[in-house]
Amino acid sequence: MLTKQFTFRLGNAVHLPFSHLFLKVSLCLIITIFGSALLALLQGTADISLHQLAAAFFNSTSPLNSHNIDIDKLLELRIPRIVIALLGGAMLAASGYLLQISSNNPLADAGLLGISQGTSAVILFSGVVMAVPPLLLPFLGLAGGLIVGFTVLSLALYVRAPNGLILIGLAMSITLGATIELVMVGGNITQYARYIAWSHGSLASVSHADMARLMAWALGLLTPLLLCSRQIAPLQLGDNQAAALGVNPLRIKMGLILLAIALVAPVISITGPIAFIGLIAAHVARRLVKSGPGETLVVTMLSGALALLLADLIGRTLFLPLVIPAGLLLSVIGVVGFLIIARMTKRQRRSS
Repeated sequence: MLTKQFTFRLGNAVHLPFSHLFLKVSLCLIITIFGSALLALLQGTADISLHQLAAAFFNSTSPLNSHNIDIDKLLELRIPRIVIALLGGAMLAASGYLLQISSNNPLADAGLLGISQGTSAVILFSGVVMAVPPLLLPFLGLAGGLIVGFTVLSLALYVRAPNGLILIGLAMSITLGATIELVMVGGNITQYARYIAWSHGSLASVSHADMARLMAWALGLLTPLLLCSRQIAPLQLGDNQAAALGVNPLRIKMGLILLAIALVAPVISITGPIAFIGLIAAHVARRLVKSGPGETLVVTMLSGALALLLADLIGRTLFLPLVIPAGLLLSVIGVVGFLIIARMTKRQRRSS
């Protein structure tokens, strides 16, 4: 059965084919993201009307905007939160997809493999104990994530047991999670109160500086992320077939793991560890667009952006006056999703 395609052409240099299904799914996700972002701007502990929002954006000199300074203050708080949710969700989702491809395990995720916890532990220790400037924390988190990621993968290759990668990753996550708690408890009460929400994956304290920093990381990683889709396709054929095509599977996998951890580190340095987005978004994308890795990666990122935005919106509006961190809400949902995906994976292996 042939898949209908739309081809984007720009002279003789650019020739990009897209399936009609991919375009429809992407458009639906983008419209949903736009609507959710608008709702996130309007809703919260204090609601904003569409008229007030329009005045704040398009007519800053109007009496409505000049006499209601609280609107500007609310927007200053909500705009960075929305942008970081979208960028962070997309980056975490892409990271999970790359880890699943490189480890050849559909259950792989930065949180389940201990990478998020390793990154968090280094960032927390550097920020609390060593007082490292926030600008340097993502680089230190990247180093911590790399150490933990390659340690888990090496142990899994050594053990060579079914689901050994997930079991070793969970053991590493528990150990590093306990270490994080010890670091927080060892500080004073002010430090503990400040980092307890961060450790659960919260966007409550993000700022314009955090938004600018994450945007810089996202722009820097965008090109290698889009280019890696060409490297993913041979890996899906298996290592032997990929080698027969003239590529080095080990080198590609190491590059994908490095890129996956680089996507996670800056997000964690701002929001704290947020698990399961990569796991769930990648599987949702595969079900929506059963096509090539490039299209699946884009839909994965859009799904992850929408998931984190909705989780933050629900956590700060649905349970008022209680505010639930987005990471904590996603963890509850993610456990159910993990069990469902694990059961589906087990059935697929039996049928094959």
